[in-house]
Amino acid sequence: MTPFDVASSQSATENRHFHFGIPLRARAVTLDWGLACRNLNRTLEALRRQTCPDFRVLVACHEIPDVDTSGLDIEFVMADFDPPAAIDEKGQPGNDKPAKKRLLGMAMKASMGEASYFMHLDADDLVHPTLVEATLSDDNRLGYLIERGYMLDCASGLVGRMDATFSEFWRHCGSCAVIHLTRDDLPAKLSDNICYFTQFKKHAEYANTAADHGRPLSTYPQPMAIYLVNHGENDVSAYRGKIDVKSKYVSRAQITDEEELARIIHHFPMLAGFVKR
Repeated sequence: MTPFDVASSQSATENRHFHFGIPLRARAVTLDWGLACRNLNRTLEALRRQTCPDFRVLVACHEIPDVDTSGLDIEFVMADFDPPAAIDEKGQPGNDKPAKKRLLGMAMKASMGEASYFMHLDADDLVHPTLVEATLSDDNRLGYLIERGYMLDCASGLVGRMDATFSEFWRHCGSCAVIHLTRDDLPAKLSDNICYFTQFKKHAEYANTAADHGRPLSTYPQPMAIYLVNHGENDVSAYRGKIDVKSKYVSRAQITDEEELARIIHHFPMLAGFVKR
């Protein structure tokens, strides 16, 4: 199987102007594969609610997850390399996310038109239903940074505000930027560490990376995403053991206003069973 072998929900797909790229953890290195699939299913449900349908979803994976793909233009891009070890030689959790992100870039290069917006989206985060519409309507041909958003502690049900008052969304969550890319910006092979796409390594540096290349990112005027933590498969809490860090942030920035919580559930109804009110 080659990096371009995909399982698609549609036999033929028109060129899209927005792509979501989701690197999915391999089943062999998950704590709970069923939970990982349910998390991804919730992420896809949020994408299904987008007010603009001009987007494609790419999922880089070792095995196709059991999720609902109805109503989505989605491709599962199969990795042709072995899953990482559960624990690497440095004693850290195995991580093939960088390789899977490059795989997403390769698949995008092979199938898209001359240019598209791209958002790296972790398999457990949720984006606002107007994200694609807002991006394509403004269409600055550079990209956008999510400064405002929310953090949901799934264990406690509390929601924390993320903005300049407390701490910006992009400082904490990798699902925080939309980058405008041409075909020349994308990798042709997994070893490509030179192209523009592969320069976006650390989410806290995304804005600096874009600015250094003369492509400064704009910001969205409203909260555009929710970062879910402490759900059992979250990278920081489940695999790196930093549970208290996120819980403390949510407690400090907790939203208690009932109207605001109601608005969040309105935009993200799949969280109704999680948010404590």
